[in-house]
Amino acid sequence: MICHLKQQNSDLEISDRDILCVEIAGLCHNLGHGPFSYVFQESINQYREENGGEKWENENATCEMLDYLLAENSHIEKQFKDGEIAFIKDIIIGEPKDSNKPKFFYQIVNNKTNYIDVNKWDYLARDSHFLGIGKSFDHERMMKMSKVIDGEICYRDKCLDNFYDMFYARYRLHKTAYQHKTVLLFNKLLGEAFKSADKHLKIFEKVDDMKEFTYFTDCILEEILKNEDNESLKEAQNKLKDIIHRSYEYKGTCKVGKDQGKKEGMLFCEANLDYSAGKENPLKKILFYKKNEDKSFKYKPSELSNMLLLPSEFQMKIVYCFEKKKVA
Repeated sequence: MICHLKQQNSDLEISDRDILCVEIAGLCHNLGHGPFSYVFQESINQYREENGGEKWENENATCEMLDYLLAENSHIEKQFKDGEIAFIKDIIIGEPKDSNKPKFFYQIVNNKTNYIDVNKWDYLARDSHFLGIGKSFDHERMMKMSKVIDGEICYRDKCLDNFYDMFYARYRLHKTAYQHKTVLLFNKLLGEAFKSADKHLKIFEKVDDMKEFTYFTDCILEEILKNEDNESLKEAQNKLKDIIHRSYEYKGTCKVGKDQGKKEGMLFCEANLDYSAGKENPLKKILFYKKNEDKSFKYKPSELSNMLLLPSEFQMKIVYCFEKKKVA
């Protein structure tokens, strides 16, 4: 992506070192994920909210892990020039905190402006392929039609349908895979197992020590399960066994009141589905340009409605109800 943008506009100040920094940021941007990715992130944030701690973000953990790895490999750290490590971390976070480069650099790996970046293209293409559901958008075409105008990445206007397909593909993956009802159930049980096991294994403290965090892997499940004689891990073990034995059965969708979720033997899991921008239409945030023009524009909501067959709402919440199977 960065090489393409440089090709498109030779006047852009993009050095070979800049390209290297963007590539390293792309390579390292997920270093901070714990085991089971966002499931763990949600668990630790629930724990911190209950205990008055600050919200934990995997992007910040990524930067801390990068610092730790460089400190452990000083021969690599010495190869960076002044300000380059800060620049890499800002690309990962998606905003210039400690570096001062044109805005487009921070829109490549983690674009907080309009949710279009190479990270999204990567996982949407890969997951669609391996789940066997195909991919309706062409990220190669999007990249080919991109260029920098007034310091920001813009796209050719005729890519509009392609972007709609991309956001729909994201929604579809969340509905059929990432937030599938069984996935949500297992995530909930896994989070409860982490929370219970933390009293003994101090799971949530590991994110504050990068050396400890390095060895914090999916093996945490075996660590919980193998200590059968440890009474303090019984509850966590039972939660994991509920996953292994599929102890809950799906009862349908429902509306959950404040106290209903506490009903014995019942679990409620909420899917929160959208097109990347919550209740908003994400297409209205994209900067476009017309053929042979060097000025950018955004489509108005009314224009988008005339050009595309859009949903009436861009966000949907579904609550799934599960009941624990009765032991014969």
